[in-house]
Amino acid sequence: MFFARFIVFVSALLLVSVVDALPVAPRAAAVALNVAQCTSPATKLVTHDCNVALLGLGGGIAGTIEFLRVNAASTTAVSGTCRVTATAVNGGTTIDISKGRLEGHGSTNGGFDNLLTACGASPGSMIIGGGALPAGNIEIAISAA
Repeated sequence: MFFARFIVFVSALLLVSVVDALPVAPRAAAVALNVAQCTSPATKLVTHDCNVALLGLGGGIAGTIEFLRVNAASTTAVSGTCRVTATAVNGGTTIDISKGRLEGHGSTNGGFDNLLTACGASPGSMIIGGGALPAGNIEIAISAA
């Protein structure tokens, strides 16, 4: 009886030491949502140009259109001094985001307005939670045209 318990105990110790020695896959880095990354504060763009470029994404979202739906991972529009790009990230392959979430009027969930508030009319980007299919987020970026 003692010998059987001893064998079980030693076997358990060996198993724990082998499992502990196995390599562990690195964890994916956490995605920072709604955090502006201002890349060139000295570069000044025209705010109106950036707003017009935003409304030109995906063939145009001005007026009563309620969603930006693009059957691609990225869409870009340019107006005057400003280029605006929306890109599906974190597993997304297509864009399907509401105009309200994309613009972010008063929302704490990122959005173009929050990016402009943080960076001014200067180059930068922000990841908005959700809005990409089959799953993922949307990165909104402003750059010089």
